[in-house]
Amino acid sequence: MRRRVVFNNRFLPYFLLAPQVAITIIFFFWPAGQAIYQSVLRQDPFGLRTKFVYLENFQAVLSDPLYI
Repeated sequence: MRRRVVFNNRFLPYFLLAPQVAITIIFFFWPAGQAIYQSVLRQDPFGLRTKFVYLENFQAVLSDPLYI
């Protein structure tokens, strides 16, 4: 027979999960979102101007014969 953990406080499990969820969002989802956002932009060399180019960057890379 297995014992089952019962939380008396209804919000305790959420408080215990909150730090892990926050770390996952800050260190995984946020950088991944920024990488996807920046992959559809074109910036000048100094980073002063950006232009939204949608999937043009991907098209340029995938149509390049030297890209493996």
